[in-house]
Amino acid sequence: MRCAGRRRDQWLRMLALGALLLAIAACAAPPPLAVRQEMEVGDRQQAWGVVYFASWSKDHNRHYLQLARERTQEAVLLYLALERRIGYSYPDFYVIDRRRVAGCDLLDQINSEAESFQLHAFDRSRPGCFR
Repeated sequence: MRCAGRRRDQWLRMLALGALLLAIAACAAPPPLAVRQEMEVGDRQQAWGVVYFASWSKDHNRHYLQLARERTQEAVLLYLALERRIGYSYPDFYVIDRRRVAGCDLLDQINSEAESFQLHAFDRSRPGCFR
């Protein structure tokens, strides 16, 4: 009887230790952002891209065009990653897709401006844009 009691105690200790380790692991990783929160992050990045592009239109300072491109590209990649994560069945999928395509259109405008002002060594790639 004593041997069975010890095994049961050892089993309970192991179970408690496993539960404790799982709880620690769950607390250590930050929870993923909700879909709407990720959309807001992409929206803020895209809004900054529009602001910098408007500043470029006024001053024609290369730095503003570069910032517009960086922020817009980051938004497009955020939207694309979100689309891939949630899939077609999510209600906001097509809203996110339209925002990504709008970002791609802005990247086209930025690239067009860079060409018309002959800004060499300007990155014209558009990861996340498929047309």
